[in-house]
Amino acid sequence: MGDVGQVELHHDKRGWSVEVTREGESRRYRYGSEAQARYFAAVFALGPRVLPPVTAARRKRTRRAA
Repeated sequence: MGDVGQVELHHDKRGWSVEVTREGESRRYRYGSEAQARYFAAVFALGPRVLPPVTAARRKRTRRAA
């Protein structure tokens, strides 16, 4: 299995996230619910060989007045 150093669960005003530290590299994944974040924190703690890519944050589109 992979060498995952540390897995941290975070909660802030934007929601839930999991921060994974591996080989000096840190990645943060955001989730819509506490249950999802806890599930993936447990999966990451098992030490997967490959971490999924971090996708760019989605931003809400605002409509322009025509």
